[in-house]
Amino acid sequence: MARIPALQGNGFSQETMLDMMKPKGKFYGVRGSFVIGDTKIGGHTTCHTLQFGRKLIIFDFGSGMIDIGNELMKRYLMPGKTIKDVDVFLNQYVAQGSDIKNLGQALLESGHLNQEEELDLTFMSSHVHGDHLFGAQAFKPIFSPKTKIHMIGGLHCGMNLFEVMQQFNFRPPVFPVPWEYLGSKRDLRVIEPNEHFEIENDLQPIKVWVLPMNHPNGSYGYRFEWCGHVIAVTLDHEHGKDEFDKNIVRLWEGADVVVTEVQYTKKMYEDKRQGYGHITAEAAAQHAIEAKPKRIITTHHDPDADYDTVQEIARTIERHSHIQTTFAVQGMVF
Repeated sequence: MARIPALQGNGFSQETMLDMMKPKGKFYGVRGSFVIGDTKIGGHTTCHTLQFGRKLIIFDFGSGMIDIGNELMKRYLMPGKTIKDVDVFLNQYVAQGSDIKNLGQALLESGHLNQEEELDLTFMSSHVHGDHLFGAQAFKPIFSPKTKIHMIGGLHCGMNLFEVMQQFNFRPPVFPVPWEYLGSKRDLRVIEPNEHFEIENDLQPIKVWVLPMNHPNGSYGYRFEWCGHVIAVTLDHEHGKDEFDKNIVRLWEGADVVVTEVQYTKKMYEDKRQGYGHITAEAAAQHAIEAKPKRIITTHHDPDADYDTVQEIARTIERHSHIQTTFAVQGMVF
């Protein structure tokens, strides 16, 4: 993130300090499978942030990542410059046949960016299906030398996150800027199933636990523990295999907030969707009964699901489990 003034003596009230110790999040994309035109719930694919004190984690790379990138980019624009100016510069640079190797340096020298602010970001990936990945191409800070990105994700069919992006996202003719010519500095942590690790943070390290889920080509669920709070994130998974069902319960157990995909009603699932890798409201409710989290937020809504269907899914979980359940809307803060 951009630098924030350090805590100084009585510069912050006790209330502010306590507030800083509460994790926060925001949904930028709440659809699964592909982007749709929906202004009521939102049409961007899966992407949300988790904020632990000063540590910002961007979770999954769906098209919602475009809006996060624009918000972050504003932090180091020169006065009078806009996101549109940066967009025009990047497109013109590529269209004019300029040396792609020098794109990052050219952006730095273009006069669009100030000299003070820098971004230090952490990206986490559940899996690498297209709806969780293609927003990275339009994430403007990834082109800037003033951005450092720490990526965390597992293996999928033997490929790590860097290899997938290098071979599919950032490679001509799919995209004109190759991975190796992006201006940002990037490093990768490849996680293993059932791994426990920590992410350094100002107040306390963030403890992370990773477990595999049932989804074609593999997917990973995460459990975050920080300052006495627990958040679980499970995207994407399908019920019905005991080993993976137990993993969901373990990740959700006692969590303050569960952010999870629940893409189907029972009727939708039974109508030729079994095996697609997504869970029903009834199955999610059963996991919740066993795990007893305090709150559930559903996301990764099916592109065919309208407002009433998404609402029905959340109400079904709450009715069966007696656990507060809401559904994510693009732009919603939690």
